[in-house]
Amino acid sequence: MSNEVRADPVELTRVADQMLRSSQQIDDAWRAAQGPLAVPATAFGDSIGAAAVAQAQDQTVDDAEVTLGRLVAVLEGDMDRLYRIAFAYKKADDDAAAKARQQQRNHRNIPI
Repeated sequence: MSNEVRADPVELTRVADQMLRSSQQIDDAWRAAQGPLAVPATAFGDSIGAAAVAQAQDQTVDDAEVTLGRLVAVLEGDMDRLYRIAFAYKKADDDAAAKARQQQRNHRNIPI
């Protein structure tokens, strides 16, 4: 049984591309939501708890910004790592093929 792990470099780049698209979609959706999430403090009225509710809303938006920013960063990091792995597999495959060709040239069958 072999301990070798194989991966298709083309499929890895497709997954990496999807990571990039996903990170961009999340970022775009968050930017599009900024307008509706920008609620003026006056929208919460003038009751005793209005200021606290407005502050909670602001904090929630700030927390979402941090969370989504981190998610985008994770997806982009995964994309980078997937590309590096794909290129490493491609190089290993190319190197192995070149070595096999060289060995084939050096060990030709000579008829007797």
